[in-house]
Parts: sequence; C-alpha cells; structure tokens
Amino acid sequence: MNLQENVKEVRKKQAEKTDRALLDFLKKKPGALSLYQLAQEIGWSIGRVQKSVERLLKKGLVTYRRAFLGGRSLKLIIPIKMGADLQPSSILRKPSDVEIAIPADMVDGECWSENAFLYALDRTSLGISSRRERKWHESSLFEAKVPVRKEENAVIARIPEKVSRFYLLHMSSYEVSASPKGNKVIISVGGSSFTR
Repeated sequence: MNLQENVKEVRKKQAEKTDRALLDFLKKKPGALSLYQLAQEIGWSIGRVQKSVERLLKKGLVTYRRAFLGGRSLKLIIPIKMGADLQPSSILRKPSDVEIAIPADMVDGECWSENAFLYALDRTSLGISSRRERKWHESSLFEAKVPVRKEENAVIARIPEKVSRFYLLHMSSYEVSASPKGNKVIISVGGSSFTR
C-alpha cells in the first residue's frame, strides 16, 4: 500500500469514527438538534458536524426536519431508528416527504385542521392554505391536499415527494410569509446549503 492509499484509509477510518460518535450522540439526545446546536454540544466545528451529517444522510441513518425560528430556517437532525449500526444505504429506504413548519404565531390555529391545500405557484414559491383558494387553483402548476398536524409552536405540513424533489426542499432553505387572516402562507424556496 502506498502513502496515498494509507492516507485515504486513515481518513476513511476517522470519518467512520466521527459518524459513529455523532450517531451515538443523536440517539442519546431526545428530539432534534440543528447543526449549530450539535457543534456546540459535542464541541466540534460546524464543518465537521456538517460533513458527518452529509455522510449519515447519504447512508440513510439520519433524516432532518425543517423548522422556522426567529426568521431563520433550521435543519433539525434526527436519527433513524434501526437495529444495525451504519448499514449501507442500498438496504435502507430514505424518507421521501419533507415537512414544512409554519410558526403557530403566523397562522390562525382555528382555521387549520387535518388537511390543507398545497399549490405550486411558480419555480420558487409554494402556497399552503387551510381551504381551497380559487385564484391559486386557477393559476397554480400543481395542487394537492396534504396532511397537516398542529404542534405547540407550529403547524406542520407534509409535502409530497415529487414537490419536495422539484423544489429541492431536502437541501434548500425556505421562508414563510402569512396572510393577515392567518389562513394561508407563501413558502419562498431558495439557497442550497445547511443553515444554523
């Protein structure tokens, strides 16, 4: 084995050790944490955490959930429950849907029930409404009824796989703006990096 192969092997082993440590930490921690929170709690750099999360995402060992807090889109990392550790991605099914969190203080909780209407308005905008919107229905590229659930601080809408793929929601940040009545929101999709 030459020097380059030795270096590659050492880096691979270090990456595996980092991934195992991060996955163990995530399994012991209840809930979901952002990249920044993970880096703070483990004492690693953001870059080290981000690279490890990217590898674990590819292997299907973690997933994430979007949250919107204080004007920022957060990617919250969650371990996927399984028996064996660090299995190859070819035998794992990756999550296909993305959830969008709409802050509870932006919407009228009384308007929202178990389902909402999702509209693909243009290349960078989605509309989500608690009821069918005639104007959006007539002008949107795609419409679907999507499941919604209420949490303490947010209304969570599950976005179908083909929509989340088209808008690259699995790797894009988004901003939420709401109507004054609180019965509909516009999701502006943009950027393609992890955010703190």
